[in-house]
Amino acid sequence: MAPTFYHYLPVPVADKSESMLRCRRLGWLAVLGILVVLGVFVCLIVFAVRANSKACNDGLLAEQECRNVTCLLELQLNQTRQDLLRTMDQVATCHHTLVNVSASLEMEKAQGLEQLIQKEELQGEVEKLKQKLQEALEEVERLRQEKEASSKEGETSFGSSLQALSPLMVPVYLLLGLIALLA
Repeated sequence: MAPTFYHYLPVPVADKSESMLRCRRLGWLAVLGILVVLGVFVCLIVFAVRANSKACNDGLLAEQECRNVTCLLELQLNQTRQDLLRTMDQVATCHHTLVNVSASLEMEKAQGLEQLIQKEELQGEVEKLKQKLQEALEEVERLRQEKEASSKEGETSFGSSLQALSPLMVPVYLLLGLIALLA
């Protein structure tokens, strides 16, 4: 059999003590702890390299630009909403005003039609009064001519007083005609 090289002498299993087992476990735990720390350190280095890479920095810049654009768009959206609400209020006010103006216009049309009818009625009355005035003037003229004829036949104090009265009758009839027109 060939010689085997061992760095330690084999110890019989029965001779191992409790303290050696504990040391061995602590050794394995220390090795395992060192391996975990090394793994974490390697992961941290890999993360740091990736985090500082150009692609990551470009991604962060793009994300920041997106946030800025999003904030700007949200601000514009809020302003647009406010403008829309103001515009809707103005539309409601304009609609209300339009309804009021339409109602007023209808009332004005009705009043205008009523006034037109009254105007036509008054024009008819004016024509009647003009006719009466013309008849009264003709009557006054006829009476004056009769008075003149009778005054030529014989003038009396009674006849002269009637002549003084007949020129006053014309303005009285005119005044009565104007009062009737205004009524």
